[in-house]
Amino acid sequence: MSNRSVARRYARALFELEQEGATIREPLNAVAAVVGVDAAREMLAEPRIAPADKARAIIKAAEAAGGKLTPEIERLVGLLCERGKAELLPEIAELVEEMAREAASEVEARVVTAVKLDAATTKKIEAALEKALGGKVRLDVDVDPSILGGLVIRVGDRQMDYSLRTRLQSLKRAIVA
Repeated sequence: MSNRSVARRYARALFELEQEGATIREPLNAVAAVVGVDAAREMLAEPRIAPADKARAIIKAAEAAGGKLTPEIERLVGLLCERGKAELLPEIAELVEEMAREAASEVEARVVTAVKLDAATTKKIEAALEKALGGKVRLDVDVDPSILGGLVIRVGDRQMDYSLRTRLQSLKRAIVA
């Protein structure tokens, strides 16, 4: 497995931890900055230094530089030193930042239809929403026969109701009034 693949696996796990509420990026960037220094890379390459000592040195240097490390990042540094992969920390930090940027531009939209949509129609709706919202859209499609036809789109706190049920209710109100 290539180093990029290994770094991506660690980055994905860290990003998921951050999505769950853990503080990851700032302390990760602190240890990545330490590992990016030539003297630290030389120390990591030295086989006579025990992995636990390498991890302690990285953690102390990051904290001395003003970085407040979390237990998750300290465990990560220890694990990577133990496995001889601590030089991947800058790449892991870069990948986590990239994942955060991608996630920030992705919007989740919920579409409710009266019948199950085929893949082509789902793609068309997704493309139209991406164009309207100006970013990547992750579509969640539900079926609710009570809307009779059309669709209801929910994006965040906005709702666009193009259902037949709503149109019929509006027509009924217009006739009665």
